[in-house]
Amino acid sequence: MELPESMELIRRFSSAGFGLGETTRSHSEALEKEKKRRLPEEFRCYIDQFAPEQSQYFTKVGNPLLLYGGASLSWTMDGYNFNRVIDEPIEDWLPDWFLFADEGGDPVIVDLSERESNCMVYQAMHGAGVWAFAPIADSIGQFLVCSAAMHHALEEIPVDDPIIDDERGFNLCDQCADWLFPFMKTHAGRYYDDWVSIFDNH
Repeated sequence: MELPESMELIRRFSSAGFGLGETTRSHSEALEKEKKRRLPEEFRCYIDQFAPEQSQYFTKVGNPLLLYGGASLSWTMDGYNFNRVIDEPIEDWLPDWFLFADEGGDPVIVDLSERESNCMVYQAMHGAGVWAFAPIADSIGQFLVCSAAMHHALEEIPVDDPIIDDERGFNLCDQCADWLFPFMKTHAGRYYDDWVSIFDNH
């Protein structure tokens, strides 16, 4: 999914905005100059045209997803590739992994070594001993759509409580489920379970 298409799709169902597409500054040039390397085209486009200027939260079950603002993007990622307490790099973080979001500390990255037309998005658990990254979206656009859809189902659909946790299991309420699950089957594709399997009624 291309970034302009994803922005249009998000605007159709969500009023949150998330600051997407409102940036007035180019941040990719400084990042590229610092490391003397060119970023993948979709990531450059995202940073310069679609990333929020300030970091934004997307509601999920449990910890929210924190999407970093363009001004926060950096090659120095404290707690991931750098330990600020002892002022030393963390060696097990590969230089091609670029952090642009996290979910309760669990890193969300693009791999700068990949040169497809779109950037796959990966996520791993923090504190597991090794970084076991797994794909959660085929493009940044798809990742943004799925993140916004989860937020919409949990925050914007007018219900008393979107989640019902009782003897029948941990379920999304009917009104939210009737919107989210068909939407994600269409737009999350092969990552459907990665996004919604937390709900027993998915």
